Amino acid sequence: AVVSTQSTGEEDEEEALVCRVYFWQGRDSSKMSWPQFSLSSFRAQIKEKIGGTMPVEEVRCYQQQESLKFLSYFKGRFIIHKGKRPSPSSTAVPAGPVKPRLYQIRQNGNILAQRCVEIGCTSILLNSGFCYILKVPLEREEQTSYILYVWVGSKSSEDLMTAAIQIGNDSFAECDTVTVLYEGNNEPQIFWDALGGRRNYETNADWLDIIRLFRCSNEKGYFAVTEEFKWPDFCQDHLLDEDSMILDSGTDVFVWIGETSSEVVRKLALKSAQLYMQHVADLTGQPRKLSIVKRGKENLKFIKLFHGWGQFRARDKDTDP
Repeated sequence: AVVSTQSTGEEDEEEALVCRVYFWQGRDSSKMSWPQFSLSSFRAQIKEKIGGTMPVEEVRCYQQQESLKFLSYFKGRFIIHKGKRPSPSSTAVPAGPVKPRLYQIRQNGNILAQRCVEIGCTSILLNSGFCYILKVPLEREEQTSYILYVWVGSKSSEDLMTAAIQIGNDSFAECDTVTVLYEGNNEPQIFWDALGGRRNYETNADWLDIIRLFRCSNEKGYFAVTEEFKWPDFCQDHLLDEDSMILDSGTDVFVWIGETSSEVVRKLALKSAQLYMQHVADLTGQPRKLSIVKRGKENLKFIKLFHGWGQFRARDKDTDP
């Protein structure tokens, strides 16, 4: 629960306190999470304890679609892990060996839109324009200890580097040591081994200052192309099955085809992308390459433009949290 002030609109009245309760829902959580919370005793306890003294406002937000106000409460240290949160009462030992975990720290066009998101643990997803945290397990008899590496890309900003080091030092208390590595400064072999070996990766993220996402839809009864983001703080879940999308990376223009989008929307989206490319080329003198991408068949060039890309959820099935 987060308590914030909200003006009543009257100059001679004191500001009213409002209790704002955020319900954050991970992209792999069950669709029943919100109904379960709505009927839970925890929700009733909040209203019972606070509702008598101030209004209670409930806000539901989804992973990587959080508002800047919500993110501001975490002061740049918002971390998203994959998988379940272990139960405090659970004594079960994880099956199989503990695997390394890789996190990407990225600001999406705004310093408040900074997240540390767990991604696939492979060196091909590194980028010199960002910072990363690698949590490496070390098996010692019956106990697992961890080494934490903070990898600073050679083209990452000073703000991002500072944030990465702070997150590494403050938010992974289970790790025995924290080591800061600067790209190209003789990273130890254990670092590359944990990432499955050293492979070629992207060496710049200039596209983050250029990238634009457009939605192509006929939901209002007519075809329209709209740009719904003032800065590039969008995620995979903004790609809607019933629509087509146009994504401009500065060098490529992708037309993403939703699985259930109509043939009309697909054809008009392609035509719109061609007109857009012509306009941009006339305006900037920098032509783009056109690519068509179908849902579920995205290549690495497309995936890298999104923070924390994962598997699409099954359309007709629910998943466990």
